[in-house]
Amino acid sequence: MKILKIILIGLFFQTLIIAQKPNKNVKPYPYGNPVITHMYTADASPRVLPDGRMWMVTSVDSDEGGGYPTMHKYHTFSTADMKTWVDHGPIFNIDDIMPSTVQKQDWALWAPDMIYRDGKYYLYYPVWIHHTDSVRTNGAPGRVVTSFIGVAVSDAPDKHFKVLNPKIEGTSGIDPAVFEDNDGTFYLLWGHEKIAKLKDNMMELETKAKELDLGTDRFMEAIWLHKKNDKYYISYHTKYGNKIDKDNPDDPNRDKSEIAYSYADNILGPYTYGGVVNYELGVNVNNGPALPGKSYVPWRLTQSNHVGIAEYHGQDYLFYHTSALSSWRQDEFKNMGTWTQRSVCIDKLDYTKDGSIIPVNQTLEGVPSVKINQPYAVSLKKESPLNIEAGKPLVFKNINLGTGYYFLEFNISNINGVGDLEFRLNSPTGKLIGTYKNVKKGHFIQAIRGANGLNDIYVMLKNNNSNAFATFNQLDLIAGAPKGKSN
Repeated sequence: MKILKIILIGLFFQTLIIAQKPNKNVKPYPYGNPVITHMYTADASPRVLPDGRMWMVTSVDSDEGGGYPTMHKYHTFSTADMKTWVDHGPIFNIDDIMPSTVQKQDWALWAPDMIYRDGKYYLYYPVWIHHTDSVRTNGAPGRVVTSFIGVAVSDAPDKHFKVLNPKIEGTSGIDPAVFEDNDGTFYLLWGHEKIAKLKDNMMELETKAKELDLGTDRFMEAIWLHKKNDKYYISYHTKYGNKIDKDNPDDPNRDKSEIAYSYADNILGPYTYGGVVNYELGVNVNNGPALPGKSYVPWRLTQSNHVGIAEYHGQDYLFYHTSALSSWRQDEFKNMGTWTQRSVCIDKLDYTKDGSIIPVNQTLEGVPSVKINQPYAVSLKKESPLNIEAGKPLVFKNINLGTGYYFLEFNISNINGVGDLEFRLNSPTGKLIGTYKNVKKGHFIQAIRGANGLNDIYVMLKNNNSNAFATFNQLDLIAGAPKGKSN
């Protein structure tokens, strides 16, 4: 915690000395990356939601400058093709949590995350507080920074979120990331390599925080967890050294501001260091505008970095940010831009055959448009009603999952006993793609992972009571394509 406070205080002072420039250039941004160009966005958290679209929630950097203390709201954006993004506007603001008696510049909202569960959307946000009139632990006057994680809830990802728990006890730090595993367990990660299980209410920790062993000392911030082929990957922003020397940006003796990753077979680790996900910003971008007198792009000199990773119809994507838009709006690429006025970029993320992440090729063009040629929903229930008994799986043969389905929607009209619904591929012990815990009567939408291609689908009611059963009135695969019009 002491290390984290030092980092936060250092960042605060750095933002005070950044010379902010006006955004005087109003010409359209000429490239495909960043993907949002009418405002500054950062810290993207991407996720496919039940409407079949890719969504991201982002923090917002101020057009007027001022650095990290001026980050005061979140926006959500969505796309049907990974190319054209819709701005759904602000969904949460610093005024939702800040007491009226404090100064706005002393409170900030930093990198968030958002997830769907049981008809609700949960927004996890870090509160950054600079105590202007505080004293240090030795009694001397000075600036003290604290931070913690709160959670807000909404009925839709494009509607205002209402505070559910202003401070999750047991959390301290920044950069929350929420993760649902295939067994239906939800985890919260944050700050300095911390992880804990979430309670079913999504607003409290069920377990004490565990500090992860990532197999490296490179971790600094911006933790992210994703899962691929039953392997867990934790990505993060690395510790980095001094300002980049414009005459020697690739100095091998300077610690780089990169995104690195560690991997494990168990979510709690221990993890093994894997390497680099994303090099420093602008590295190997050789077809773009060059800083005057240099061979690299202007934003190569900035050191902010962030990570969000999500899969969409067979391709993984890295969400990160650069100051390329800032460089354009301020100086038409004649200078580096302001590194606390950042903008979300997206590029493809690929793996070797053994599952190692290949460092991402940063591009100016961004990713190509995704074409999806399958229905939004596929119904599994061919009869009414459809009963399932404990120990007797329902089997659906030769189901074409195409390029991927992301949720199961079901309605249960009758049930005897309490148990979990497991969804597996090709056998009762096959790949687990999702779990709904403690099933009950009602309408539900459950996230699934890895559901693509031609498969048999097994649905099982896990209960020690042989008399347990449930009755489905609906059982559909959904979110296999964007719902309704594309954009």
